[in-house]
Amino acid sequence: MAQWGGVIAKNKLVANFNLQKLQFIVENILNDEYSKNLYLSAILNWVSPNKGLFITLYYDHIWKYYKSVNIAKSSEKIIANNYELYLYDLSKLPIIYMLDSKNPHNITNLDSKNPLKIYYSQYGIFINFILEQYAYRDLIRAESGDYVIDGGACYGDTALYFSHLVGEKGRVFAFEFVDENLEIFNKNMALNPHIKNIELVKRPLYVDSKTIVSYSGVGGGARMNKDAKQGIKTISIDDFVRDYEVEKIDFIKFDIEGSELSALKGAKNTIQKFKPKLAICLYHSFSDYVEIPLFLKDLLPEYEFYFDHFTIGLLESVLFAKVKQ
Repeated sequence: MAQWGGVIAKNKLVANFNLQKLQFIVENILNDEYSKNLYLSAILNWVSPNKGLFITLYYDHIWKYYKSVNIAKSSEKIIANNYELYLYDLSKLPIIYMLDSKNPHNITNLDSKNPLKIYYSQYGIFINFILEQYAYRDLIRAESGDYVIDGGACYGDTALYFSHLVGEKGRVFAFEFVDENLEIFNKNMALNPHIKNIELVKRPLYVDSKTIVSYSGVGGGARMNKDAKQGIKTISIDDFVRDYEVEKIDFIKFDIEGSELSALKGAKNTIQKFKPKLAICLYHSFSDYVEIPLFLKDLLPEYEFYFDHFTIGLLESVLFAKVKQ
């Protein structure tokens, strides 16, 4: 530690993380060496002044395709929250295979007859549709026929990604409540009239279904603010599944800007009943790196856990879980 950040990095690590809990997670929760190493690397990346130094990505061989995303880009664009979002035809993305998979799959096998189209950014297209940040290798991913909770649907990019994977027999419940995001979400759905398996839920996810919240920030970084006198009423996954008589949940993805643990607490019954695969973002809070794995391990001991990180920056750290086979 002294070599790569000295006393400052060590003090930040001790101040922000419970070292005994970190050790327990590495030794008793994470299921493979890659996950253990990258989990610690991502945490060191937060506390060290040498950002990116600790991250060795499994996906290095794929980043060379980053610029090739522009093959799918048109000149048409819209402005969202002061950012330019270009129209992409995802059927034009390059054909890429996971090179060291036992069963190599084409991770950009999109239908040219019914192409997915989306207003989005080059980075977002690459992370979601090529790197597939909500899949862990070939072990954990949304599959044909799955019912998916897309918590934090933002512009609809992940909803379209999951829609493609689950197919006609699957369903995607896309949760988004920020007005500016919903405007772009609806534009992107209108580009894809053949998509029939996405259902929008305009409620913020939380531990209960009675808290009134507002929000601050824009785009994917919009955060929920509690204790608002006027705003939007939250909903829990458990209440949603019960009230809407959802017959099963196979996959839960949460990227909800720091509300992940609260939303997981509101999904306890659903997780225990259906034992869904999970992809939960951890990078919004230091405590989430520790408390979310511990909470889920206690909630469902049958889970196997994996961790991945998709950039050399601080963002895109995801905890994956599936029931042992």
